[in-house]
Amino acid sequence: MTAVIVRPNLVPGYTIVERLATGGLSGVFRAMRDADGLEVALKVTSLADLDPEFRPQERFEREADLLVRLSHAALPKLHDWGVTLEGYGWLALELVRGVPLSHFTLRPAWELIPILIPVAEALAAVARAGIVHRDVAPDNVLVATEDGRFAPKLIDFGVAKDLFAADSAGLTQHGAFLGKLVYAPPEQLLGLPKGQTLDFRADVYSFGLTVWELFTGRPAVEGSTLPAIVNAHLAHAWPRLSIPSVRGGPAPGLVELVERMTARRREDRPSSWEEIVGGLWQALDEVRPVARELEERRAELAPFGEGPPPEAVHDTDGDAASFPQAEAPRAELVPSLEPTARLLSRELVFGRAVLIFGIAAFTGALAFALNVIVSAPEPPAEGIGTKAVAAAPHSGRGAGRAPASGRPGLLLVALVPDGVLEEVTSISGRRVAGPMPLPAQLPLPPGPYKAILASAANGCAVTVTFEVRAGQTTRVLETCLDAE
Repeated sequence: MTAVIVRPNLVPGYTIVERLATGGLSGVFRAMRDADGLEVALKVTSLADLDPEFRPQERFEREADLLVRLSHAALPKLHDWGVTLEGYGWLALELVRGVPLSHFTLRPAWELIPILIPVAEALAAVARAGIVHRDVAPDNVLVATEDGRFAPKLIDFGVAKDLFAADSAGLTQHGAFLGKLVYAPPEQLLGLPKGQTLDFRADVYSFGLTVWELFTGRPAVEGSTLPAIVNAHLAHAWPRLSIPSVRGGPAPGLVELVERMTARRREDRPSSWEEIVGGLWQALDEVRPVARELEERRAELAPFGEGPPPEAVHDTDGDAASFPQAEAPRAELVPSLEPTARLLSRELVFGRAVLIFGIAAFTGALAFALNVIVSAPEPPAEGIGTKAVAAAPHSGRGAGRAPASGRPGLLLVALVPDGVLEEVTSISGRRVAGPMPLPAQLPLPPGPYKAILASAANGCAVTVTFEVRAGQTTRVLETCLDAE
């Protein structure tokens, strides 16, 4: 950006630290606010170098006014703005440390949709404020990380249209096309009949093409000349979206939503952003079914495979003893959106799981019982401790193991196949073990305990209490179904 002479004190009250991006006669810099040291993204535009007929200062002030009116978590916050004596317009915006949305192309649907939902919600807030962004594209969405989640931010309102301003039409009558051609709707390329104006459905179209590109890895519209690009839009030259099964496909609901968003006639597009947001949530449930969520939960809770966890020798003075913690190891993965998708969709997924289980319980199809067997033989004469025996009468694993003297007592739990022991806590509430697959054997001294057991196959979970007593065997029978 040769037009902007970069120096640390270019904008009064801010110190420029480094350049972040350039484009045309504008630049974005990381800067520090002198008053309090706040880091900001300083967008600077050389208004004096723009064509006067383009009305650059009015356009710049309009962008600032629009940003002041907007407030949403997926929109950058405007801290301050102004025009320097040298003719540089500047916006001090929230600094977003992220990468363009285009970096996430070809990610699985269950990873992409949780990013797209906040963007659609932000565009809904833009529409409610009477604004048309007119430049929705993958590179105008930055994806940052906040508290372990991916947080998108819709940026660049430089060509936004204010539908509430009486003179806004005058700002777009002169000059070249505003926005990116390959994402522009037909009505923006060809114009509208007299008396009509662009509305939120223009952004719907651009957002639909953005979604199509993310799932296919290439722009929907490609062409080397303006006529070729316009003809591609008018002919709907791109094929119907197809998502492979390994990335969450076929996802017919999502495919249909994208098809409607990219309709040539704006009357055929969704009638509101709320409809689009709802469609994306339904699509998330479509590509992230309960069965897949439960399968991953089962994998997380099975750190030892088919074998029992290692035993540990400990003191026998009750709660003060040191117990082994059987935590599920986490694999080292390449950067993935999976944690975000899981956090955003867990409430929805498990709500559906409860509904499915309720229906199954009513019909009796999922009825099963949990058996908890606690065995603690008499302590040996030398008083070292007790050893319990693990047997699994329902699953056939771990049965027939003989007790060994001089070792701590063990808890035996037996569940239907795919069972998990989520945790065991002592009477004081201290967690002593879990999670781990069932059947499980644990070093437990005599005393009262509480255990949470579940079935990964259908999400059923129960809490049982029991007491380990030397020389006695306790059998507890629980069920996932109501007594009625």
